[in-house]
Amino acid sequence: MRTNNAVLLALAITTLSGCVAQQRAETAKRAQTELVGISKADLLACAGAPVRSASSGDTEVMTYVGGGDSIIVGGGAASTAGGGVATVQRRYCEVSFVLRSGRVEKINYAGRTGGLVTGGEQCAFVVQNCVAAK
Repeated sequence: MRTNNAVLLALAITTLSGCVAQQRAETAKRAQTELVGISKADLLACAGAPVRSASSGDTEVMTYVGGGDSIIVGGGAASTAGGGVATVQRRYCEVSFVLRSGRVEKINYAGRTGGLVTGGEQCAFVVQNCVAAK
């Protein structure tokens, strides 16, 4: 009976985490359109200071890094007992805001941003406060 309860609990946790990841992916996708046009001051207010920035003329690129979830690939009971091989993949996102004349013109995502159906989910950690503020 305990095994059945453990399996049900694991299934419930997996389902819930999948829903959360999907919501984050949607937030990241929405940000790429909803945040176009916001000012540099508003971007700094909702996302904070970038990890790096560069400018040329009236164009500036502000880059942020978000996420940091890790997933185990090829894991399982055999891996944890020392009988198999598991690799950990770190998911992350570099979010680059392209600003022209002090306003966001485009948002680019790069990195291992999510799973097959949750692409961009790690990018939501950077943009979620900005989307919520709109």
